[in-house]
Amino acid sequence: MPFIPHARDRRWSFSTAACCALLLVGLPIAALAEAANSSVATEAPTADALFGAAVNVAEASFKAGDVYDRLLAAGTLAETGNGPALEFLRTYLASDDLVFKRATIDTLLASSHPLELDLLFRAAERDPATLGLMMESLAATPRADMEDLISEALREGSSFVRKSAVQAIARGRVEGLNDQLQDLIEDESTHETVRAYAYYALVALGDGGNVTQRLFALVESEQVEEREVAAIAMGLFPAKETGDRLMKLMADRSDERVSLAAMASAAGQGNDEAIGRLIKGVAYGKPMESSILAGALKRLPAATAAQITEVLITCCKLNADAATRVLESWSGIEADPTPVYAWGLAHEEDDVRLQTTWLIGHRRDEKALPLLAPLLKDEDAGIRTMAAWSVVQCVGAQGTLL
Repeated sequence: MPFIPHARDRRWSFSTAACCALLLVGLPIAALAEAANSSVATEAPTADALFGAAVNVAEASFKAGDVYDRLLAAGTLAETGNGPALEFLRTYLASDDLVFKRATIDTLLASSHPLELDLLFRAAERDPATLGLMMESLAATPRADMEDLISEALREGSSFVRKSAVQAIARGRVEGLNDQLQDLIEDESTHETVRAYAYYALVALGDGGNVTQRLFALVESEQVEEREVAAIAMGLFPAKETGDRLMKLMADRSDERVSLAAMASAAGQGNDEAIGRLIKGVAYGKPMESSILAGALKRLPAATAAQITEVLITCCKLNADAATRVLESWSGIEADPTPVYAWGLAHEEDDVRLQTTWLIGHRRDEKALPLLAPLLKDEDAGIRTMAAWSVVQCVGAQGTLL
């Protein structure tokens, strides 16, 4: 994403904890959807008008904003081929300040314009460290069309860079790299944790037949991260295939990341107890628990993730970190986001409103364009700039102006 200061169509039964949560619901999800739809239906401005307004906002932020607003504004303007914006991004991509460099990479990776992507590929060719930062960004916000860049990282990168590259493959379902993953697994010099992620990536790509048992064996690994990878990857299997392995990892007290990863995977398999615990953990857990479980929604089946989200946004007052993580998860959940938009844009925390504004653009949801119109005039400069970026993403997706 720009820098910010396999679905199963079935219903599931809530556990006791989840049922209790539903009893707290005061505003039905239909009301949230109706509120969003009514705002969309009222004299929506044309895409052309919104695009022009968005460019104006981006130009103002580019001239007068702080450096992070300027980076986002430059990313927006560069989508139109704006030369000064591209040069600004080129300068910060070459910066010795790793924070600015990473922010620039995040902005460019959120782009669809060939000139912006060309900046990335040229920088990766010149500087292995920049390639490593790109893999970190792709591991956090995957793109399925980055096969060439990831392939280069698998060939040339350090163990850390390779791990990020394999994570990007698994999370983004990046195709065409299965042979390299197999080579990585069979290479004796490959770090065991990287090998574990390669198992996960092959399973995610539907090519895990010959590594499944090796993946399952990681349940007994002495390395925490390898057990965590096993817990995450087993969420891609039906419960009858993973057996009691996830339950064992849910009871793992050696590291909370392992038990939380296993809980989320079990919830994705339809385990009622895990679903209830996940809802409770997101809504009322300690900060790390809440953040991890909210972020795990994106790897659950879409129907399950949508129903869990329905409970969370109608019954619970999420803290800003949990709320933004829920919204981040919705970047990859293939379900109707309308009530999520309504909830996020009505939130009292500006960070949540900002993340919701980003979500609309990330999903390139042209139907939600009218929701962005008032945000171009928001009091918060960051939200105005993000709204401009999102408008350009949505209009570009329509192919109307770009």
